[in-house]
Amino acid sequence: MTTSQQAIQNLYGSPWQIALCLTGGGSRLASDLLTIPGASTTVLDVAIPYANTSLSEHLGRTPDQFCSRQTALTMATVAWQKAVRFSSSPGKCSADCIGISCTASLASSKPKRGDHRIWIATESTSSSQVISLILKKGLRSRVEEEAVAAELLLYAICKAGNLPASEISTLHIDETVAIEIETVPSCIAQLRAGNHAAVWSLPSKRVTDMVPEPPRGLLPGSFNPVHVGHHKLRNVAEQQIGGSVYFEMSLVNADKPPLNNFEIEQRRHQFNDVPLALTGVPLFIDKARLFPGTTFVIGFDTAARILDPRFYNNSEVEMKTSLKAIGSLGCCFLVAGRLTNSGFQSLNNLPIPSEFHDLFEPVPERQFREDISSSSIRSATTTD
Repeated sequence: MTTSQQAIQNLYGSPWQIALCLTGGGSRLASDLLTIPGASTTVLDVAIPYANTSLSEHLGRTPDQFCSRQTALTMATVAWQKAVRFSSSPGKCSADCIGISCTASLASSKPKRGDHRIWIATESTSSSQVISLILKKGLRSRVEEEAVAAELLLYAICKAGNLPASEISTLHIDETVAIEIETVPSCIAQLRAGNHAAVWSLPSKRVTDMVPEPPRGLLPGSFNPVHVGHHKLRNVAEQQIGGSVYFEMSLVNADKPPLNNFEIEQRRHQFNDVPLALTGVPLFIDKARLFPGTTFVIGFDTAARILDPRFYNNSEVEMKTSLKAIGSLGCCFLVAGRLTNSGFQSLNNLPIPSEFHDLFEPVPERQFREDISSSSIRSATTTD
């Protein structure tokens, strides 16, 4: 038995269940996995979105780069979601699931100007891992580079599952495997596993399922990154509602992949002054059920989505039912304006049904206006 076969047997003897997303590189491993007895209890899904358009559709968005660290992480997170969804065997749970990805730029019929590179990522409830390798150009054929990718992919799976992993045997002396690992606190892992509805990241960076003092308001966001506008709006909101306002970040999004553990840790560590609620619910009706009696402090764009039937299966009836339920839970919205291509837009520019006017309150422009956004900050950073 080869070392690879032994590693696969060890995987099949473990409680792990896996889903893979590969863009071509590493696909040899998929064949190896499926030809060894025991695959049906461990391998839940194998996706190979080979064309760029196929990968974009698979991820629900077009990546900035198709062979990159971030794309590998997104692919692994989507694969992890699938593994969680498909893992329904008795005794299995989301904590037993791993999503694995490989995106690679390997030797082709036309010489490449850039590096021959392999990006591999793994995702579980408690940890994320990124493994990268730059291959020495001209040293191997495409078939030989594929063999390296498959070997590295199996190594990554074993590392993620704390299983015995042999060293990569096909590396050149000038090639080095780089590994990054991020592990979240147990409360966040429990939240991702569905065992908590919400947890709190405190200014000390300790995570707990209990908040010392419940807030009057919450300011939700993705905070990628947090900026001065978020902090100024929180201060203004506290004055307007007469109580404390904390931040809230959902680990899942209605139309995007969930956050990976690198993103969770990077984003929550931005908050040094007030608690941050971490939740697993993207919809405001679900946030209202978690935090009844709360004022949600939101921007114009978010308010527009809340009032758009498109986000309720194109049903105005569903939208109104949701708004009515939010109001019945004692929740409401405090809405700040935003500069758009059409000028400064405020609550007055939104088509609020008459029966829900009391559910929305504006933040006056004279009290808060900050023409900055996280997306503009990201764009400037990328440009620089």
